Amino acid sequence: MNKHLLRFWATLLLMTGAVYPVFAAVNLDRTRIIYNASDKSVSVMLENQSKDLPYLAQVWLENAQGEKVTSPLVALPPMQRIDAGQKSQIRILRLPETAGLPKDRESLFYFNVREVPPKSDMANVMQVAIQSRVKLFFRPAEIRSLVKGNWQEQLQVSRLSDGLKLTNPTPFYITVGYLGKDNKGNIPGFDSVMLAPLSTENLIGGQYVSQQYSLGYMDDYGGLQVNEYRCQTQQCQRISKDAKH
Repeated sequence: MNKHLLRFWATLLLMTGAVYPVFAAVNLDRTRIIYNASDKSVSVMLENQSKDLPYLAQVWLENAQGEKVTSPLVALPPMQRIDAGQKSQIRILRLPETAGLPKDRESLFYFNVREVPPKSDMANVMQVAIQSRVKLFFRPAEIRSLVKGNWQEQLQVSRLSDGLKLTNPTPFYITVGYLGKDNKGNIPGFDSVMLAPLSTENLIGGQYVSQQYSLGYMDDYGGLQVNEYRCQTQQCQRISKDAKH
């Protein structure tokens, strides 16, 4: 769900003197979408979790820069009604223009859903339209042969004098959703970081300096998988799960 949009509506509700929880009625069946180049289409299920009201669901795709696009992928139908308690399917189709996407790395898109509530018959009622946004990774068939095993576990962790360096040597996107040190839980101030293929991210600050880290990456199903790293030299080494027992 778009955190900035939720924060905006929560602030607006407080300014009007009303205090109501804000929840999405229309929800997706996943937290990320993987589109393999060998697939003709990918289906996403939407569910209206309201027990009483029908909602319109508007969907669209954005590129990595957050710009709305209708090619090389398209989501259909762009607008539909979903009755209370019902589910509906969105199909994401690839167009011939996908042939122009990089074949040596993943491409990033965003799948957006905006719910439109029915018009209220009551006076002086403010209606809230909530937008959800999840990552969509277009995965070329060629890159599977470039990496053996679990590519997220090939993430490289290095100590810096004033922080930590993360290097993604793979052609896949890697999202780090958890970062802890010295078995003391998530580092204060760390939210998440997504490393593009073949990229590096520096996390600067005293809170990131340590000799042992716990890093949690998001897998294809949205699950958090945690690995531990020990830094006896500048280059940290991943501790195998067998070695910890």
